[in-house]
Amino acid sequence: MPPGEFILEDMENLGLSQRDLANRTEYSTKHIHKLLKGEAPINADTALRLEKVLGVAASFWMNLENIYREALAKEEEKISLAKKKEWLKKIPLKNMLTFGWVDKYSNKGEQIAACLKFYGCASIDAWNNQRENNVAFKSTDRFTQDEIAVRTWLRRGENEAAKIACEPFDKKILQASLNSLRALTLIEELDDFLPKLKDLCAKCGIAVVFSPTPDKCPISGATRWLSSKKALLLLSLRYKTNDHLWFAFFHEIAHILKHKKQLFLEDTQNKFVQDKALENEANKFSKELLIPAKHKERLETLKTKKSIQDFSDEIGIASGIVIGRMQYEKNIQFSSFNDLKVKYQWAEK
Repeated sequence: MPPGEFILEDMENLGLSQRDLANRTEYSTKHIHKLLKGEAPINADTALRLEKVLGVAASFWMNLENIYREALAKEEEKISLAKKKEWLKKIPLKNMLTFGWVDKYSNKGEQIAACLKFYGCASIDAWNNQRENNVAFKSTDRFTQDEIAVRTWLRRGENEAAKIACEPFDKKILQASLNSLRALTLIEELDDFLPKLKDLCAKCGIAVVFSPTPDKCPISGATRWLSSKKALLLLSLRYKTNDHLWFAFFHEIAHILKHKKQLFLEDTQNKFVQDKALENEANKFSKELLIPAKHKERLETLKTKKSIQDFSDEIGIASGIVIGRMQYEKNIQFSSFNDLKVKYQWAEK
């Protein structure tokens, strides 16, 4: 309701007519009528006059006015945005609702407003302009097919990373933390190692975020610098096993340590590779960190589950990671010993 409703209530309590209020505030009766109807705004001067006449603080009237005008603006925006409801078909709204990234609204205008807030854009035009200016999404001809889905996933990572307090990025601290990070592979439960992983990385200047991907977003991991002092390391847990998770994690760590501050996307079908040399370097880094090359011949001799578990214990790595490497190197079939891999399930609400 307009602030005028509250003014009327105070006028009645004091026994004042509209003419009385006009005389005491030195406004015309016409202006007072508009004020009571919400047609004339309460500015700072009006609030001070009302404070003197009605005995209610000027800040109270200013706050009421701000709340009322904001409500009017939102209502007008809701009506305006509802006319652009076709935009909702361009974004992965179904996934965004399922994952709890945005709330669901029956009114299309309110739904669009909620989605624009998620994307950090004031309007659909601003959203379109940001999309056009994002050079990273023009890296391949086929990228546009899934561009909005990928962009949405990256935005989710940015939103979550903003909630994570990090120390300024320090390359030396990150390098010194690699062994501690590697040791976390021995912890099987996601809920047990994830807080430790995030804490270690935050101390290095990296915000680690795990998030499922929308449809048509076959990305396993991404690295993006949010500022010169803070990096986002985003993982999708796409294959839901520890061998894939940890390889992807250290692959992204390699980008942060070794490569320029740009966006890196790691897909599952090699559609979006931006620089094969950098990707190969990141792959080599991850492989070497998890299972050093000096163990290559040893891997070829492991034939039983017990021998694999003993080797894993010896080098301080999860057995599932060893299995994943052996399958990749074709030392064993892809169907062999998969029970040694740890599987994860999403619990995102």
